Amino acid sequence: MATTQSPPAPTTKQLAFLRRLAHQTGTTFTLPRTRRQASRQIAALVKRPVSDQLEFALDDLAVRGGQLAEAA
Repeated sequence: MATTQSPPAPTTKQLAFLRRLAHQTGTTFTLPRTRRQASRQIAALVKRPVSDQLEFALDDLAVRGGQLAEAA
């Protein structure tokens, strides 16, 4: 009887990089189930242009429900 192994899950570094790339490009992503899926999503996001600062600010404002971020 052959045992089947499930493919390895994405690494913590891959998931963190995906989050950072998604934020930088102003996009979203579906959580990958495997390292291969994560690598493909990373490759796709790396090809996208980086959003400018105004877009970052508007995105943050939208995520906060219209609340301005407090100055650090």
